[in-house]
Parts: sequence; structure tokens; C-alpha cells
Amino acid sequence: MSTLNESIQQAVADREVNQLLSLIKDNEFILISNSEDDEGQNFGAFVAEIEDMEALLVFSTNEVAKSFVDDADTMIAADDEIDGIIIEGEALLQYLPKDYGILLDAESDDALIIEPELIKAVKNLMDNATSGP
Repeated sequence: MSTLNESIQQAVADREVNQLLSLIKDNEFILISNSEDDEGQNFGAFVAEIEDMEALLVFSTNEVAKSFVDDADTMIAADDEIDGIIIEGEALLQYLPKDYGILLDAESDDALIIEPELIKAVKNLMDNATSGP
């Protein structure tokens, strides 16, 4: 049985938009964020800039997210409090900013970039399916 990450990787490799929508929509993911800055303002979820693309860091399991946080001491100050946020896949797609990609399982052996164009196709398919005829 393949993991969620492996299934998503295969759907991305095959450019299978229907399968990718199903995999994302039917699962939960983990986002991580800094709780607050010095003025008490929320930072929001972690985002990576990859070349000219911004990508939301999304994790397929709690274990992968924890491993990222444990190993990210160069990006995260020792006194920073990091929150893990569970998000349903459908909400992830709905609230992902326009023109953002997804960096799935960052810094793991199975890290995957899902480009904004593919995410846009998945979101369009989801929007068309919910609006109906």
C-alpha cells in the first residue's frame, strides 16, 4: 500500500488532475506556522520561495512535519513557538492563495513541488464539480 505522498507524487508525475483532486480533497494535511512575532502578530503558515514561485509548506503526516521542525534550526529560532495546523484538503485548495504552489513534505526524501499551474487546474476542476450544470 502506498503512502499519501507516493500517491500524490504519481498523480503529479502523470499530470492526473482528477486523481490529484481526489487525493487532496479526501485527506487532511498539516501546515506549520510561527505562533506570534514580538508584537503579538501572527506570522501565518510557512511559505517557501522557489525560483520565482511561492509555495505553501504542506505535510502529509504529523511525523514528517515534526521532523521538518526538529531539523529546521537554521530557519527557526530556538525560542520560536511552532504550531501544527491540521487542514482538510478541500479547505487547503480553497484557501491557497492564487498563483501559489505546494511544497509537500519539505526537506524529506520524498519532498515534492506541485506547481501553481497544476494547482490551478485542480482548483478549477473542484470549482466546476461543485457548481454543477
